[in-house]
Amino acid sequence: MMKKMGVGRIAGTLVLGLVFAMFSLTPGLASEAKKAQGPCSVEHPFKKPPKVTTHLRCQNCGMNRNMWARTRHIFKNSEGEHYTCSIHCLADMSVRSGESPEDIRVAVYLSPDKIIPATRAYYVVGSKAPGTMTMVSKPAFGGKADAEGFAAQCGGKVVRFQQALAAATKPLAKARKMIFAKRQKRGKIAMPEARTQCSVCGMYPARYPDARAQVMGKDKVRYHYCSTQCLFKALGEGKVKPMAVWVTLQGSGRYDYAGSAYYVVGSRGNGPMGPEAFAFETKQAAAAFARKNGGQVLRFQTVNYNKIMEK
Repeated sequence: MMKKMGVGRIAGTLVLGLVFAMFSLTPGLASEAKKAQGPCSVEHPFKKPPKVTTHLRCQNCGMNRNMWARTRHIFKNSEGEHYTCSIHCLADMSVRSGESPEDIRVAVYLSPDKIIPATRAYYVVGSKAPGTMTMVSKPAFGGKADAEGFAAQCGGKVVRFQQALAAATKPLAKARKMIFAKRQKRGKIAMPEARTQCSVCGMYPARYPDARAQVMGKDKVRYHYCSTQCLFKALGEGKVKPMAVWVTLQGSGRYDYAGSAYYVVGSRGNGPMGPEAFAFETKQAAAAFARKNGGQVLRFQTVNYNKIMEK
């Protein structure tokens, strides 16, 4: 037998219905909302994204945060302020850094030009809405009635931020492998062929599966490198204008977005060309390598060719 809906639940659903009908957004967002067939199928990601943020790239995966404006997050930790496309990437960055996120803010799913504290938000986990970086969506709403009304129409469970974060964190190990496979399938990354030469030194990246790197340039050309030394040399010289940069994580042989990794420079270890910026999935793994082999742990933004060669 079906359970009766409480008066509050019914009222919340009716209120949200009015919100969905009116969509009190900016003009551009309001026009796209009117075209949608209800809240479960609003445009996400945006094909012609609204300009809601100047922090364009997710620091964890590199995706355009204006395209994924509905699910973007902002948070802080000891490394500074961070901008992600989703709660998935927030969770991933938190696990990689080993720190709990603080001062978290999130976009309101149906009003993506609005950012609210995550402690005020209500998330709907597992609805019909498309996910960001994951199959299980976790859109955020500004009030409980809004979230419950959305769940009544689109499915899913209404939770608070910590529960949503736990739901995003639990499948991360499996998700990383799936994301890598999807990036390969879609051509975002490609394994170098045996005859492919490093764009800097001419060596063969396929022979160095623990060190190779690659760049997809804005000119739509893919550039392969035998090592991070050659990668950062090319980036520093401006010989390639990157759209996306990928490095190989130590111990996995898996390419990952360069901005998400932790690097050890100045160690006693050597790569194919000598001094190397060894890339790791987590800060803990990078620190353990540095304790054993010397060097310092850096983020992508602070690594450059000169620092690598200061060994």
